[in-house]
Amino acid sequence: MSPTPRLLVVTPTLGRSRFLDRTRESVAGQPLEITHLLCAPAPKCAELEERYPGVRAVPDAGPQGGIYGALNAALAAAPGAWEWFTYINDDDTLLPGFGEVCLRHWREAEPAPVVYGDVDLIDEAGRGLARITVEPEASRIAALLQQGISPLMQQGMLFHRRVVDCLRAFDVRYRLCADLDFWLRAYVAGFKFRYYPQRVAQFRLRAGQLSGSTAVTQREQDEIVRRHLPVRASAAELRRARWGFRWHNLPRYLERIRTRGFKRSYALLETGAAKT
Repeated sequence: MSPTPRLLVVTPTLGRSRFLDRTRESVAGQPLEITHLLCAPAPKCAELEERYPGVRAVPDAGPQGGIYGALNAALAAAPGAWEWFTYINDDDTLLPGFGEVCLRHWREAEPAPVVYGDVDLIDEAGRGLARITVEPEASRIAALLQQGISPLMQQGMLFHRRVVDCLRAFDVRYRLCADLDFWLRAYVAGFKFRYYPQRVAQFRLRAGQLSGSTAVTQREQDEIVRRHLPVRASAAELRRARWGFRWHNLPRYLERIRTRGFKRSYALLETGAAKT
């Protein structure tokens, strides 16, 4: 592996997000060797390449393909010389901690092929709302998912190319949760996951966004978990995972209560998006 591996960053976009400049800046500001692909409707590609010098824009899979079809189109069109992959939506941002984690991780003798960190929840104006809860112990991920607990967020998640080649594509049957399906397939395939306790990305809540459709999200998550984790963990494993997660995230729960009131994660996503 080279000292500074080439990173592929994909941003699906319709080309009209008012946050796209900020997303692009957050990628360009990383101290990494990056190929940044914007995947957009074909008529928008030339305009986006002119607007963002040094960025390549490729056609998406059309309106029926959605975000995940766009990601598949970008991966198929990406230049061959990349070793790691992440994607960031056109209203979210990578933080400086993302680049720091990458450089630190790549210095390891045998870097894990899947990496994740901490994600901040922000509003439309970029104000902090909460730190997303996270599970630092990858061994507990399955038991948490089987209890309806989300152990991590996709923003700032890093995948080695051999993981992407193994998984092949995002499953476009899922409208909102194909990212969960993607990394969970990597998990059950036995790829090692590594968590870094560092803020790597921001997830922006905005009015009308798809992630506010929590009923659809929960339905898709339940189906994905049943498909990939058909054997339920023991009662003891479920209990240990649940209480370990709660203990680790206790400071985040307390801060959320202090600033946002007694809201569960789904309620925060739903009401936060409506109020921003």
